[in-house]
Amino acid sequence: MTKNKKLRILFIGNSHTYFNDMPGMVAVRARECGYDCEVTMIAHGGWFLAQHLDEPDVRFNIVYGHYDYVVLQEHSHPFGPEDVFFDAVRKLNAWIREAGSKTVVYMTWAKKDEEYNQQRMIDAHKQIAEEFGALLAPVGENWWSYMKSWPNLELYYEDGAHASEAGSDFAAKYIWDTIYTDLMRTSL
Repeated sequence: MTKNKKLRILFIGNSHTYFNDMPGMVAVRARECGYDCEVTMIAHGGWFLAQHLDEPDVRFNIVYGHYDYVVLQEHSHPFGPEDVFFDAVRKLNAWIREAGSKTVVYMTWAKKDEEYNQQRMIDAHKQIAEEFGALLAPVGENWWSYMKSWPNLELYYEDGAHASEAGSDFAAKYIWDTIYTDLMRTSL
């Protein structure tokens, strides 16, 4: 591993990205692994990825920001429609590839009282990541089993939708593990 390698990560999403400064938690994990990590976040509460397509700062940051990774987070509550999500990721991914960066699809979780929605979210995130070989941070896929294994650790914020600080740390772990695995694979 290259110690003190500069690493730049852009996060695009909504409150599931900015709650508890989750990108900052990813940066802390990266620094613990010896990376000089800088994170940037473009996140607006309640936004779908499709809304980010019309924001000039998004394309500018992707194309000219010299990011190693761009993390994309779709609206979760309610989730869908999938075709709008897929179209937005395709367009964003084209900009990301144009810039020489890598796409990370950040899979979020269903509301606390709507676990039945999780499989649909898992399937859609896997499908779009597989379509063009993007990295997938499977936070939502692992959220429920972890929560059931550790019932005294509350992953949800009091609204039953957003992450508590522990939940954001859980998300940061999966996002960082996804990026770190890719860094180790590509550095061999």
